[in-house]
Amino acid sequence: MKGISLFSSAGIDEYYLNQIGFDIVVANELIKKRGDLYSFLYPKCNMIIGDINSDKVFNQLKVHANKHKIDFIIATPPCQGVSLAGKNKNNNQMIKDDRNYLIFKAIELIKIVKPKFILIENVVRFNKLFLPYKGTLSSVFDILTKEFPSYSVDMHEFDASDYSIPQKRKRIIYRIYDKSISWQLPK
Repeated sequence: MKGISLFSSAGIDEYYLNQIGFDIVVANELIKKRGDLYSFLYPKCNMIIGDINSDKVFNQLKVHANKHKIDFIIATPPCQGVSLAGKNKNNNQMIKDDRNYLIFKAIELIKIVKPKFILIENVVRFNKLFLPYKGTLSSVFDILTKEFPSYSVDMHEFDASDYSIPQKRKRIIYRIYDKSISWQLPK
């Protein structure tokens, strides 16, 4: 399967996928140092370093996506705008943080690429974020459900310690997939 990684950092999400033969053909990271490390770890991937809000960067992602039949997109928007460890302690503060709107760039690319599978990962509080959407404040889950009516949209909270990782690390995972396909939860 061929995929795209958005907000990829150094590519931790891709480690296992790479090991089992999945091919991330294009990735995007804002911070050059992280993007360079990603390129070192995954030299076959086209790493596009820069702000996804930039037309130049977004268009490069579209061009590379069009060169390949993309099966999946992984998006891990920055969590600093919603993390309890950050400065934003309530929704009014969170909706003023530009990083929290990056999910809309991921949605825009997903609509263009139309992959069969999308995985969006973030801290648990990401689903407690309510963003302005079509005249109302809506949760990320509700936005995804409304933006992708031809897909199944599932959301689950996971703790890495339940999967043989030696730390408690809770995350929200959104699985968005073509309704004709089954995508089961891990055991």
